[in-house]
Amino acid sequence: MAGENDALDESAQVEPSSGLIGAVVNVLHVLRMFEDHEVIRVNQVARDLGMSRSTVHRMLATLGHHQFVERDPESRGYRPGPALVDIGLSVVVNIDIRAISREALVRLRDETGETAHLATLRGADVVYLDSVEGTRAVRTRSGVGWILPAHATAIGKVLLAELPEADLAALYPTGDLEALTPRTFDTLEVLRPELAAIRQRGYATSDGESEADVYGVGAVVRDRHGRARAAIAVSAPRSRVDEAWVEMATASVMRISGELRERIG
Repeated sequence: MAGENDALDESAQVEPSSGLIGAVVNVLHVLRMFEDHEVIRVNQVARDLGMSRSTVHRMLATLGHHQFVERDPESRGYRPGPALVDIGLSVVVNIDIRAISREALVRLRDETGETAHLATLRGADVVYLDSVEGTRAVRTRSGVGWILPAHATAIGKVLLAELPEADLAALYPTGDLEALTPRTFDTLEVLRPELAAIRQRGYATSDGESEADVYGVGAVVRDRHGRARAAIAVSAPRSRVDEAWVEMATASVMRISGELRERIG
């Protein structure tokens, strides 16, 4: 009967017609308890949420396995784990970087006439934090929350170039990379020389690697300690790109990324 009671616990707090998943709602309630408590205990969670102790214990054990909570040896309760702390800090940092970088993205767009982007590395992908679209009728696009393979974009390659070799190998254990176009680097072996060149010159370019008709230039955004925190880039339709534009866009990206360093702690 314990199993049946546990099943009732997991769904009792959510109306069936709501379309919400009761077990997920309960987990979110548990995590939000840390807003008011440094440490939470099984009895406390069971009482506050009207759940059985066995269900709460399994829930906290699962969260602990994924490092969202960890045991507090003194109280024998649970406190926020490193994964939960990392997520919270990442959100704060990304909001901070986005706010600080907004004016710079507008300037980059105005100087080049093309779409400016801000992104950060998440695993083998880049997540776009902000963008300012170009002024032309035909222009490249991106949006907050967009995710693309890092190896297929200038903004992603310049961030990959910051990684130690061991971290890079861990991202691509098979050595194979997704090819979005015929020009995408499709193995780690062919990507490595590209990343070495990026490290040497300080910026990255992409030429039809994520989309056939898109050219991009990107540079790392560092904090005052020299650590890579994000990257900015500008992208344009390939039909408008010539040597003069690449030279101008590269100069703008490099200069503006350098200016941001003084503003990011």
